[in-house]
Amino acid sequence: MAHRSDRRPLLLPLTLALLSLCWAPASPARVVEVSGVPAAGLGQPPADPPLAAAHGYWEVDRDVPCVTPEQHAEIEAQLAANVADLRARGLLPETADKEAGVLLQWPLRAAAHLDDPGYHGISNFVDQDATYPNHLLDYNCGTRTYDLSGGYNHAGTDIFTWPFSWLKMANDDVEVVAAAPGVIVGKYDGYADHNCGFGGGQWNAVYVQHADGSTAWYGHMKSGSTTPKNVGASVAAGEYLGVVGSSGNSTGPHLHFELYDNLGQLVDPWSGPCNSLNADGWWAEQRPYYDPAINALRTHSAPPVWPSCPNTEITNEQIHYQAGDLVYFATYYRDQLQNQISTYQLLKPDGSVWQEWTAWLNVPHYAASWWYWSWYLPFGDDGVWKFRVTYQGQTVEHLFSVGTATAAPSVTGTTRLHPAEPNPFNPATSIRFTLGDGGPIDLSIHDLAGRRVATLRRDVLEKGEHLAVWDGSSDDGATAASGVYFVRLATAGASQTQRIVMLK
Repeated sequence: MAHRSDRRPLLLPLTLALLSLCWAPASPARVVEVSGVPAAGLGQPPADPPLAAAHGYWEVDRDVPCVTPEQHAEIEAQLAANVADLRARGLLPETADKEAGVLLQWPLRAAAHLDDPGYHGISNFVDQDATYPNHLLDYNCGTRTYDLSGGYNHAGTDIFTWPFSWLKMANDDVEVVAAAPGVIVGKYDGYADHNCGFGGGQWNAVYVQHADGSTAWYGHMKSGSTTPKNVGASVAAGEYLGVVGSSGNSTGPHLHFELYDNLGQLVDPWSGPCNSLNADGWWAEQRPYYDPAINALRTHSAPPVWPSCPNTEITNEQIHYQAGDLVYFATYYRDQLQNQISTYQLLKPDGSVWQEWTAWLNVPHYAASWWYWSWYLPFGDDGVWKFRVTYQGQTVEHLFSVGTATAAPSVTGTTRLHPAEPNPFNPATSIRFTLGDGGPIDLSIHDLAGRRVATLRRDVLEKGEHLAVWDGSSDDGATAASGVYFVRLATAGASQTQRIVMLK
């Protein structure tokens, strides 16, 4: 059955960031620097010592429930009333088909414009041990869960976005989708979605009942993002339900996924030796307990800044440089485990290796982590460079340009983002692009921190040439400030970026 070139010494300070998700910390989330006890093992060193190197991780804090008992009872009562009404109107069958098999798909997906290899991490599973406090047991006999002295045991799976959760939320980068087909039996929207602790009030959520009578809860969504479909409408597996947010009792964007059977009994969808709630798992393809992978590679002009909740991260991301510039090369992981080796390479335009080194983690586990090394770029090697990382059999590349070349990944057919004209510009510039194949596209403007400033086109277009104009206005109607921006054309599985300058 399917389971439902400054040669200074290498610096390795340990940097931590606190991510609370469902729980309110004793103090606001902050970046903590710990020096002198690096948690990294450095194997093969690079040819030239970097100017600086550092790493950090998200530390989960567990203090209060995502949904209080009072909120839980209110939700259950509202869902029961909705189900009764839908049955009376013939929108739900009088009795559930208990024999209908429900196998769940993954409840998140990257938006069409996001081309990172990963976007999430898991902070907590269902607590299988009904006693409390500090009696923790997840489905795999581990302790990746929590309980509270007041009698709360965590009842869902918390899936957070990574890296740059607040920026991902602002850009609608990660979408919540239906894990199985069913009927919407509840929906909440319009509540605050930048919450940073307990007492956040109601969450934005969608509730879907399946053919066998089981019901999935999708909580903490971004305000105004939930599906336009109303209670009583049907949804297909994989259909859009909303955007990951931080509404309700939450201190960071994440999805709280909770599941109940046709009798209202809690279900843990993960199959494992310590799942006492249900005999079989519910995932069509269950992910491993630890799912180590690279979520993203980035090049930065300075280290990313992780401000306190709920402020948007300042990524300092950049892909166009000049010889002699200082570049920070960063890798973002999920579920990084002790002694797992990463091999890092910086490749010149001619394919030769400029720097190569290996490193690994010296502590048991990080649910999400980031690492960077920085160098001054050499002279005489203009063109498109590659930052390549191999980890756990996965190889990921990030392209960046030095000089006048454009770092643009290869795309289907003859798709091309042409140079904006004029550039620099005032007050507007024309952006022409050619599609080698028809399909969905997202043409957008971003600032130097990676934040989306304006969406020019988000549509399904035919192959051929297309034109858009940016008049310097942001999506909220304000006039953008003078400075450097990036035009980004995202198509299925690829993207191209170019630098533009607005002068006033």
